[in-house]
Amino acid sequence: MNAQIPTFAVIGRVNKGKSSIVSTLAEDDSVMIANEAGTTRHCREYPLRIDEKTIVTLIDTPGFQEARRMLAWLKDHEVSASNRRDVVVEFVDRFSGSSEFVDECRLLQPILGGAGILYVVDGAKPFRRNYEAEMEILRWTGQPRMALINQIGDGDFSDQWKPALDQYFSVVRTFNAHRVGFQDRIMLLRAFRELHEPWRASLDKAIFHLEEEWDRRRNESVRVLTDMMVDELTMIKEISLKEGENISAKKAAIERDFHQSLRKIEHNARRSVEHLYQHN
Repeated sequence: MNAQIPTFAVIGRVNKGKSSIVSTLAEDDSVMIANEAGTTRHCREYPLRIDEKTIVTLIDTPGFQEARRMLAWLKDHEVSASNRRDVVVEFVDRFSGSSEFVDECRLLQPILGGAGILYVVDGAKPFRRNYEAEMEILRWTGQPRMALINQIGDGDFSDQWKPALDQYFSVVRTFNAHRVGFQDRIMLLRAFRELHEPWRASLDKAIFHLEEEWDRRRNESVRVLTDMMVDELTMIKEISLKEGENISAKKAAIERDFHQSLRKIEHNARRSVEHLYQHN
């Protein structure tokens, strides 16, 4: 893990929108997103790149499976608050490669390697006490932590979630991965920079490059759309008629050709704008 590049492990239970958040923040539509539980079984890195240079790395992780049993093990081996991180390291060393706590070991490895924590919950569902075990485990790692309340469904239980999350995380934000805009992503990066002072310079640079890139995309989109309108408004279709030939017989064909040409221009413009905004 490159210490100069801010890295965040996206943590949470299955089907709480972790992969959608990774896809949105990294602008990567190759992230596997599915309705069935447990789609993410291994950690996978997704870099946010500008001009082929990585400015932030996000790690999609498996969800917790046995958090309460794991926390009980940690407490059995705890000496004091000062050695809690060491106990988490001992836990991962003990169970990595075994058939127990497979997902817990996988999701903790990047955190113990220096990644910050981005903990995701579904704000459309009520808060339940059984979430506290995994939040406590993350606190034991000692890594910078932020929580995101992701709105997946129609319900809104943010008022229940926020007081609980505030006890475990330095920053708590509401973030709907399917509806956020560019400024929401920038605000999240600004919150990241407050978590850990050594990341601030790197994240300031990332924010600068992102805002510069966004301006470039916007200007290029204007050019694409302007060219599209000029091409459409100036498009001419011509046909040759023999002397005395009635145009009515060819009218339907030339209209069809005209509209197909318009659709092709619009399709190409749409694909160009989609490509600019990484919707591939």
